[in-house]
Amino acid sequence: MQKIGRNEPCPCGSGKKYKKCCLAKEQENTIRQRDEATVARSALEWLSATFPDGIRTAVQTSLFSGLKKAEKLALDELEPGKSEMLTINIGEWLLTEAKIPVQDDVAPVRELLLAPEGPGFSDVGRRWLSSLGERPLSLYEVQQLNPGEGVLVKDLLLGDAPEVWVSEKKLSQRLVQWDIFGARLVLHDDEYRLSGAVYPFQRETATSCKAKILRKAKGVEPGSEAAREICSSLITTEWFKSLVAPPSADSGEDTVSAQQVDLSSDSFEKWAEEPLASLGDRSPRNALRTAAGRKAVVELLKNHENQNAHHVRIFGGEPFGFEPLWGVLGLKRNGE
Repeated sequence: MQKIGRNEPCPCGSGKKYKKCCLAKEQENTIRQRDEATVARSALEWLSATFPDGIRTAVQTSLFSGLKKAEKLALDELEPGKSEMLTINIGEWLLTEAKIPVQDDVAPVRELLLAPEGPGFSDVGRRWLSSLGERPLSLYEVQQLNPGEGVLVKDLLLGDAPEVWVSEKKLSQRLVQWDIFGARLVLHDDEYRLSGAVYPFQRETATSCKAKILRKAKGVEPGSEAAREICSSLITTEWFKSLVAPPSADSGEDTVSAQQVDLSSDSFEKWAEEPLASLGDRSPRNALRTAAGRKAVVELLKNHENQNAHHVRIFGGEPFGFEPLWGVLGLKRNGE
């Protein structure tokens, strides 16, 4: 990305010079992120020094409780990039979700950190630690992207929650349409951003994780501590398993690609009438007759579009135009 000169027009379109507009905000964000990283590092160092046995026990018996022994061992053999992400995510889990034995009781780590006898953070550090744990870990689906600036996401575990714009420079450059990832949002100066830990999933794994959470949380009060623990436990466990799982070959049986379907309306109509194994040998048009079938068709289209977008991002080329397929079936791209 080309560097913007201080005296050039700000790319946000305000008409002001860059130095008088977004540069100051970006510099402020850089300083804030550095300060937050310092607070997190200090908090983890204090925990390791004060409760070393409790921290090890929490990670092994709580965070890793859903893993088999072989899966735990495989986490120690991850490539550097994945290993770094694992370390970041474990660290944030300790600061936000972990509970450790203290004397004859079990205490949330976030309460120990903010207690008077805790490590003694500044007011800024205490506010950040407090805000870090306010919102639970959840699954978010990408609705819209502005690479380098942010992403519009939908919380898949709160069906009636409005879409939220998240300011995020780095991750927005790696995501594509319909990606699903686990994350925790933090509200800062009336702007949502990611807390730091991110749990990227393949879409199929993420939708399976969502289904498991919704089944286990059935009858549980939304927003309760029990609901929070269910979301955190399943998202982290499924992500750990995905890190060490062998890559699965994509059969591609029902995959829609530019090679298989030309851009004529006749081809789209033909695809809409063909039975597909992924729809229980029903055609997309027939599947739309039931609520469950409609959800399956929407998911099928999102999967195809998501896979194609990842292929283009990695290998280049022009993306396949899926919009006519949505239109032929009478669906909007948001699934309505």
